[in-house]
Amino acid sequence: MKIKFWVMLLILIVIIALAVILLSGHPKSDEADVKIPILLYHDFVTVVPDSDPDNFNYINTPQSFEENIKVLKENGYTFISFQELNDLMHGKIELPAKPILVTMDDGYESNYECIYPILKKYDLKASIFVVTDNIGKTVDKKKYLTWEECLEMQNSGLVEIFSHSKRHVFYDKLPARVIRDDVIESYEIIEKNL
Repeated sequence: MKIKFWVMLLILIVIIALAVILLSGHPKSDEADVKIPILLYHDFVTVVPDSDPDNFNYINTPQSFEENIKVLKENGYTFISFQELNDLMHGKIELPAKPILVTMDDGYESNYECIYPILKKYDLKASIFVVTDNIGKTVDKKKYLTWEECLEMQNSGLVEIFSHSKRHVFYDKLPARVIRDDVIESYEIIEKNL
């Protein structure tokens, strides 16, 4: 239970930090008062297991993801990217009605195998936050994205790839210098490969 708390706290910190970076230094306007929901997903499974050590908090099915998307689209939501959010904050684009962001953490292969086809089907934008040391590997029986898959999704214009960390460690246990280095190295790896 304690590990789950720290993982969720880390995810929240990453999202808040990204929002602060994107929104800092910009004058307040009516658009700044708009709340933009962010949907956070992790891994996707086609068969739901009988039990899950994380109490089913980090897995979902492609069918339920697609149902979520259908309901949101039917209710007038517009899926935007973080780049569009940045452009919005710089006055380069207008705020769409009911904007929403879709994110996926860790960079599981299921994001490509199960979800990327749905993103293409609905012409939907999403962001994937990858653990760069896990790219192309299987860790604890979980397959992670390859750089080729990341590049294909990024080149589609539908998916943005960001860092979730280099080693997927708990930042609350590390000195600031180590955290800084982890983040810098992870973005250097992403830039080199994408």
